[in-house]
Order: sequence, then C-alpha cells, then structure tokens
Amino acid sequence: MSETVLEGLLFDGRSAAATPVRIAIAGGVLTITTPDGALLSEHGLARLTVTEAFATAPRQIGLPGGGVVEVPDGAALAAALSAAGRRPGLVDWLEARWRTALAAVVVCVAVIVAAYLYGLPAAAGWIARTLPASAERRLGDGVLELLDGHVLRPTALSEEEQRAAQERIDEAARLGAPAVKYRLLFRSAGFGPSMNAFALPGGTVVVLDGLVRGTASDDRLVAIVGHELGHVARRHSAQALLKSAGVGAAASLLWGDFSGQAAAIPAALAMFDYSRDAEREADEDAVRFLRAAGRSALPMAEALCLLQCVEREASLGAMPRLLSTHPKLAERIQHVRELRGVDPSYRCPEPAPAGSPCGPDEDDGDDEPGTCGAGEAPRPSGD
Repeated sequence: MSETVLEGLLFDGRSAAATPVRIAIAGGVLTITTPDGALLSEHGLARLTVTEAFATAPRQIGLPGGGVVEVPDGAALAAALSAAGRRPGLVDWLEARWRTALAAVVVCVAVIVAAYLYGLPAAAGWIARTLPASAERRLGDGVLELLDGHVLRPTALSEEEQRAAQERIDEAARLGAPAVKYRLLFRSAGFGPSMNAFALPGGTVVVLDGLVRGTASDDRLVAIVGHELGHVARRHSAQALLKSAGVGAAASLLWGDFSGQAAAIPAALAMFDYSRDAEREADEDAVRFLRAAGRSALPMAEALCLLQCVEREASLGAMPRLLSTHPKLAERIQHVRELRGVDPSYRCPEPAPAGSPCGPDEDDGDDEPGTCGAGEAPRPSGD
C-alpha cells in the first residue's frame, strides 16, 4: 500500500506556536510525526475536516480536539486524499465542473427571483389577511406617527373646509362603501405638491390640503377617496408594507421598537408602492363606489387626469413618493376608460404649459385651486 508523506505545520490549538511535522496518509489513516520520525498522533480520515482548495494557498486539516495541520502543498494533499479514497468537497467538485456550477448559480438566481415575485407577495398577502384588525390599526398608527414627525404638517384647512369635505365623503361612503370602516384625517404636505390622498393600515385615510382645495366642489375628491377605501377594504397597505419593508420593519412599526425614528421612514414609505394589480383593483372599487353612491363614474377618470397633471408638475423637481401620485397613471386612465359608466372616448385635457401649477399654492393661503391645462384643474368638456 503506497504512502504519501507531506511536510506541514502543527498548531495544537492552545498556543500560536507552529511545530514542523510530517504527515503520512495511507489506508484511510493520517499519521503525524516529528521530522525525525517520532509519532505524535494518528487519526482516521473520516474524522478530519479539510479546507477547500483555493489556487496555491495552503490547506488546513482540522484535527479532533481543536488542533490544525497546515499543509503548504495543497495540490499534493488533494492527490493524497484522493488516492486514499476521500471524496473532494463540494467546492472542489464544482470547480472541476464549471458548467454544473454555472447551472447551479442560474437556478439559485431563478429561485430568488421567483420567491421575490411570487412567494413574497403571497406570504405578505396571507399575513395581511390574517392580521387582527387591532394589530393592523396599531401598524397604521405607527406609520402615521412617523409621517407626522418627519413628512407631514398639521392641516391648514379651516374647520369649515374640513367639515364640508368630511360630509361630502361620508355621504358617498354611506351609499358606496357602507361596510368599510375608515377614519378621515387632513394633513398638509411638509414639502412638494399635495394633491393626493393615501390609506394607512387599519382604515385611516389621509387627505392632503391641496386635494381638498383643488377638488372641493366636485366628485373628484370623492373618487380619489373611494380609491383609497378600496385599498382599505382589501388591506393593500398592510400587504405592501409587509412585502416591501419586511416583517421585521412591520413589527417595529407595530410595537414602536425603533432605535432611530428617521431611519424607519423608508419602511413606512415602502407601503405606498402598490402593485399594478392592487391599483387596478382599487380603481375598479372607486368606480363601483361612485356608481353605488348615485354618482357618475367619470370623476374617477378626471381624478386620474388631475393626478397625472400633478405628476407632470412634480417631474420638474425631486419629490418624495408619498407626495407623488401612484405609478403607471397612463395605464390606469386607459383601464378606467374601459369600465362601464365611463365614456371610452374621454381624454385628459391638454397639459398645461411647463410650470403651471395643478393645485393650490399652499404658501399663499389662497383657497382657490390652481391650474392644470387652460387655467383650471382638468375637466371634461361634458359629462
């Protein structure tokens, strides 16, 4: 039986001192001796760990009890182990079969992508659907506290403006969404345009001042809030938060365990990145909401045109996602036009000249709506 003898350094695991040794591999046994042949120890190969080969770097043999033998000639050690019947490690095996390694990488990437695109949304949806209502409300309260502290300001609307908007929305909700429990709050945007509204987990709908002042006399406000009530009823906000920010961030919002409140803002804003399907469902809910409330469905298309105008204005400068309109507006407008009750020939008004405001300028305290198009927020030529 052939025996391979290699030079090495023994580290006993108790000190940093290195002892020159010789190792011999034969018959499934590793024998360690001093350079002059004195036996130090013997070990079965099955009980040893061997580091993977990496170019010309030395390899280490882990011994029972914590000792290590470092072998400078890694290639010779690999040959000796192979001759003794020890199979190579996974890394060695893959390095010798690069096509297999490449295929494994492709499979891993595909699994990760599939988990993100399908597994994560499915898991987030299941958790959101089974989340107790009280927990969902606490989650929404946590998000609101963060936004109030860093992004939003107290409303500048008068009590009369708030009451009029609340009554208009409540009247429509009693007919259009009687089963949806919600709480309406008014806030002012800390910076940037404010022609928007958004739903939080647990049923809170925040309406920004600019939207109230820009749509107070028509049903576009009702349409936009109806869209947000669709998100509330379907628990889209909790689902989006769980998907984008993760269960850990959601738990922190739920129990208020943040080491730094400002660092948690991205987790809170992540919930406003709704999927295409979620936006489509909420748009359809808004159209049904308007019709059930005895109103025309056309204001939903008009409202999306208004938001598109705001988005066009916002593109002139940086704008946080919370204050921006929802994505894919052109696609959503097309979908709403195809729904029953909306004239499919309806088109958004021509865009305003660059720099023309779509909504009111909150800094001047003027209650009058701004412009979008020819001096007013977008409206159709007829109902």
